[in-house]
Amino acid sequence: MALAFLTRALHLDGLIDTADAIASRAERARALEIMKDSAAGSLGVVAAVSVLLLKAASSVSLCKVSAWQFFILIPCLSRWSLDCLASLSRYARDEEGLGSPFCGRQGRAAIITAALSSIAASWFLLGVTGLYLFAASTILAAVSAAFFRSRFGGVTGDCLGAHLESVETLLFIAGAAISSWTG
Repeated sequence: MALAFLTRALHLDGLIDTADAIASRAERARALEIMKDSAAGSLGVVAAVSVLLLKAASSVSLCKVSAWQFFILIPCLSRWSLDCLASLSRYARDEEGLGSPFCGRQGRAAIITAALSSIAASWFLLGVTGLYLFAASTILAAVSAAFFRSRFGGVTGDCLGAHLESVETLLFIAGAAISSWTG
Protein backbone atom coordinates (compact mmCIF):
# COMPACT_ATOMS: atom_id res chain seq x y z
CA MET A 1 0.00 0.00 0.00
CA ALA A 2 2.89 2.34 0.75
CA LEU A 3 4.10 2.06 -2.84
CA ALA A 4 0.65 3.04 -4.11
CA PHE A 5 0.44 6.02 -1.76
CA LEU A 6 3.94 7.22 -2.61
CA THR A 7 2.99 7.41 -6.30
CA ARG A 8 -0.53 8.74 -5.63
CA ALA A 9 -1.76 5.45 -7.17
CA LEU A 10 -0.69 6.72 -10.60
CA HIS A 11 0.62 3.31 -11.66
CA LEU A 12 -2.48 1.53 -10.36
CA ASP A 13 -4.60 3.90 -12.43
CA GLY A 14 -2.52 2.94 -15.46
CA LEU A 15 -3.07 -0.73 -14.67
CA ILE A 16 -6.82 -0.21 -14.45
CA ASP A 17 -7.02 1.74 -17.72
CA THR A 18 -4.75 -0.67 -19.59
CA ALA A 19 -6.62 -3.74 -18.34
CA ASP A 20 -9.90 -2.18 -19.48
CA ALA A 21 -8.45 -1.38 -22.92
CA ILE A 22 -7.02 -4.88 -23.37
CA ALA A 23 -10.27 -6.50 -22.20
CA SER A 24 -12.30 -4.42 -24.64
CA ARG A 25 -10.76 -6.23 -27.61
CA ALA A 26 -11.46 -3.01 -29.50
CA GLU A 27 -9.27 -1.87 -32.37
CA ARG A 28 -6.23 0.29 -31.58
CA ALA A 29 -7.88 3.73 -31.80
CA ARG A 30 -10.84 2.73 -29.61
CA ALA A 31 -8.58 0.97 -27.09
CA LEU A 32 -6.50 4.15 -26.76
CA GLU A 33 -9.74 6.10 -26.13
CA ILE A 34 -10.72 3.62 -23.43
CA MET A 35 -7.42 4.27 -21.68
CA LYS A 36 -8.16 8.01 -21.66
CA ASP A 37 -11.59 7.47 -20.07
CA SER A 38 -11.47 8.20 -16.34
CA ALA A 39 -14.12 5.57 -15.55
CA ALA A 40 -12.86 2.26 -14.22
CA GLY A 41 -14.27 -0.86 -15.83
CA SER A 42 -14.84 -4.15 -14.06
CA LEU A 43 -11.72 -5.88 -15.38
CA GLY A 44 -9.58 -2.89 -14.43
CA VAL A 45 -10.90 -3.00 -10.88
CA VAL A 46 -10.32 -6.75 -10.69
CA ALA A 47 -6.76 -6.25 -11.98
CA ALA A 48 -6.01 -3.59 -9.34
CA VAL A 49 -7.54 -5.59 -6.49
CA SER A 50 -5.68 -8.71 -7.60
CA VAL A 51 -2.37 -6.88 -7.76
CA LEU A 52 -2.86 -5.39 -4.31
CA LEU A 53 -3.88 -8.72 -2.79
CA LEU A 54 -0.98 -10.58 -4.41
CA LYS A 55 1.49 -7.97 -3.20
CA ALA A 56 0.02 -8.07 0.31
CA ALA A 57 0.15 -11.87 0.49
CA SER A 58 3.70 -11.92 -0.86
CA SER A 59 4.75 -9.23 1.58
CA VAL A 60 3.40 -11.25 4.50
CA SER A 61 5.40 -14.26 3.31
CA LEU A 62 8.54 -12.14 2.99
CA CYS A 63 8.05 -10.65 6.46
CA LYS A 64 7.67 -14.11 8.01
CA VAL A 65 11.17 -15.05 6.90
CA SER A 66 12.66 -11.55 7.43
CA ALA A 67 13.55 -11.23 3.74
CA TRP A 68 13.89 -7.45 3.92
CA GLN A 69 16.21 -7.33 0.89
CA PHE A 70 13.28 -8.00 -1.44
CA PHE A 71 11.46 -4.89 -0.16
CA ILE A 72 14.41 -2.78 -1.32
CA LEU A 73 15.28 -4.61 -4.52
CA ILE A 74 11.83 -5.17 -6.04
CA PRO A 75 10.88 -1.49 -6.37
CA CYS A 76 14.33 -0.87 -7.85
CA LEU A 77 13.98 -3.66 -10.42
CA SER A 78 10.42 -2.78 -11.36
CA ARG A 79 11.56 0.74 -12.12
CA TRP A 80 14.55 -0.59 -14.08
CA SER A 81 12.09 -2.66 -16.09
CA LEU A 82 10.01 0.47 -16.65
CA ASP A 83 13.07 2.35 -17.95
CA CYS A 84 13.88 -0.58 -20.19
CA LEU A 85 10.32 -0.73 -21.57
CA ALA A 86 10.26 3.01 -22.22
CA SER A 87 13.59 2.89 -24.03
CA LEU A 88 12.37 0.05 -26.24
CA SER A 89 9.08 1.73 -27.10
CA ARG A 90 7.62 4.59 -29.01
CA TYR A 91 4.70 6.62 -27.72
CA ALA A 92 1.42 5.21 -29.06
CA ARG A 93 -0.56 8.45 -29.33
CA ASP A 94 -0.10 11.29 -31.80
CA GLU A 95 -0.51 13.92 -29.08
CA GLU A 96 1.68 14.30 -26.00
CA GLY A 97 0.75 12.61 -22.74
CA LEU A 98 2.20 11.73 -19.33
CA GLY A 99 4.26 8.89 -20.77
CA SER A 100 5.53 10.60 -23.90
CA PRO A 101 8.65 12.20 -22.35
CA PHE A 102 9.93 8.76 -21.37
CA CYS A 103 9.37 6.78 -24.56
CA GLY A 104 12.38 6.10 -26.73
CA ARG A 105 14.19 9.17 -25.44
CA GLN A 106 16.58 7.78 -22.87
CA GLY A 107 20.13 8.20 -23.99
CA ARG A 108 22.47 5.25 -24.06
CA ALA A 109 24.36 6.60 -21.04
CA ALA A 110 21.16 6.82 -18.96
CA ILE A 111 20.13 3.25 -19.76
CA ILE A 112 23.61 1.90 -19.08
CA THR A 113 23.72 3.76 -15.76
CA ALA A 114 20.28 2.44 -14.80
CA ALA A 115 21.26 -1.10 -15.78
CA LEU A 116 24.56 -1.04 -13.92
CA SER A 117 23.03 0.41 -10.76
CA SER A 118 20.25 -2.19 -10.87
CA ILE A 119 22.73 -5.01 -11.41
CA ALA A 120 24.85 -3.73 -8.51
CA ALA A 121 21.83 -3.51 -6.20
CA SER A 122 20.72 -6.99 -7.29
CA TRP A 123 24.13 -8.50 -6.55
CA PHE A 124 24.64 -6.60 -3.31
CA LEU A 125 21.22 -7.46 -1.87
CA LEU A 126 20.62 -11.02 -3.12
CA GLY A 127 23.66 -12.27 -5.01
CA VAL A 128 22.92 -14.65 -7.87
CA THR A 129 19.21 -14.67 -6.99
CA GLY A 130 19.17 -10.90 -7.45
CA LEU A 131 20.79 -11.26 -10.87
CA TYR A 132 18.10 -13.74 -11.89
CA LEU A 133 15.45 -11.25 -10.81
CA PHE A 134 17.23 -8.52 -12.79
CA ALA A 135 17.22 -10.76 -15.87
CA ALA A 136 13.54 -11.56 -15.37
CA SER A 137 12.62 -7.88 -15.10
CA THR A 138 14.57 -7.14 -18.29
CA ILE A 139 12.90 -9.97 -20.20
CA LEU A 140 9.49 -8.81 -18.99
CA ALA A 141 10.24 -5.36 -20.40
CA ALA A 142 11.08 -6.81 -23.81
CA VAL A 143 7.94 -8.98 -23.82
CA SER A 144 5.78 -6.02 -22.76
CA ALA A 145 7.31 -3.80 -25.45
CA ALA A 146 6.44 -6.37 -28.12
CA PHE A 147 2.91 -6.84 -26.76
CA PHE A 148 2.13 -3.13 -26.46
CA ARG A 149 3.61 -2.48 -29.91
CA SER A 150 1.36 -5.11 -31.47
CA ARG A 151 -1.76 -4.11 -29.48
CA PHE A 152 -1.51 -0.32 -29.31
CA GLY A 153 1.29 0.64 -31.69
CA GLY A 154 3.51 1.55 -28.74
CA VAL A 155 3.04 2.51 -25.12
CA THR A 156 1.13 5.19 -23.26
CA GLY A 157 1.62 6.41 -19.71
CA ASP A 158 -1.09 3.94 -18.71
CA CYS A 159 0.83 1.08 -20.31
CA LEU A 160 3.96 2.12 -18.42
CA GLY A 161 2.04 2.15 -15.13
CA ALA A 162 0.45 -1.22 -15.86
CA HIS A 163 3.85 -2.67 -16.67
CA LEU A 164 5.40 -1.37 -13.45
CA GLU A 165 2.56 -2.77 -11.32
CA SER A 166 2.66 -6.13 -13.13
CA VAL A 167 6.42 -6.54 -12.86
CA GLU A 168 6.43 -5.47 -9.23
CA THR A 169 3.71 -8.00 -8.44
CA LEU A 170 5.47 -10.83 -10.29
CA LEU A 171 8.75 -10.02 -8.52
CA PHE A 172 7.03 -9.98 -5.11
CA ILE A 173 5.50 -13.38 -5.86
CA ALA A 174 8.89 -14.70 -7.02
CA GLY A 175 10.55 -13.25 -3.93
CA ALA A 176 8.02 -14.91 -1.64
CA ALA A 177 8.48 -18.23 -3.43
CA ILE A 178 12.27 -18.02 -3.37
CA SER A 179 12.42 -17.02 0.27
CA SER A 180 10.03 -19.80 1.31
CA TRP A 181 12.12 -22.41 -0.54
CA THR A 182 15.44 -21.17 0.79
CA GLY A 183 14.33 -19.82 4.16
